[in-house]
Amino acid sequence: MLRTALFLGIAVALLAASAGASTITQNGGFNTGDFTGWSTNTCATCGAAGWYIGAIVSDPGTLPTDTTYAAKNACVGASCSDAANGDWLAQTLATTAGQTYTLTFLYDAGGAGTTTELDVLWDGSLVEGGQIVNATPRTWAQYTFTGLSASSAATVLEFTGRQDPSVLYLTDISVTPEESTVPEPASWTLLAGALLGIGGLLRRKP
Repeated sequence: MLRTALFLGIAVALLAASAGASTITQNGGFNTGDFTGWSTNTCATCGAAGWYIGAIVSDPGTLPTDTTYAAKNACVGASCSDAANGDWLAQTLATTAGQTYTLTFLYDAGGAGTTTELDVLWDGSLVEGGQIVNATPRTWAQYTFTGLSASSAATVLEFTGRQDPSVLYLTDISVTPEESTVPEPASWTLLAGALLGIGGLLRRKP
């Protein structure tokens, strides 16, 4: 009975481990000190445009202590939020068609201004609730968006930024697959192996 319980425990642990998901973003905390893994565009018709990397500002909020850098933006004007020609920061993610994902990130709108705006786009479309206008200034906050569905093997995650007339901060960007209710093939293999082992022990029991 003890061996049986042990094998069952191992099987459950293996399934739990296989269900765990890690982020599919590259350099989400900009810890390289640059835009490795990311693409940027500078708005040609905006004031003080351009994303750049700098040290994180020490404002209150949910900022993790192990994050050093942030992507910063000081773009001025409505054109900053143009998804094609504005001030954008993007990464093409390796996704699975039909899989849903959870996006989280930390955002600080910077000093009080006339307008601050961060737009979040997934696969070319604005995420529901992902237009963050005039957030609380000088405060780090974590944002989470769930149920983001991938339609292909490559999905573009994009941010546009506007801060009139100060600087906004973005970091700790993570995209993780949401847990499926149906075990993946590898999970079935692990479970089948564990159950076969249990069956063998039971057959050898005197």
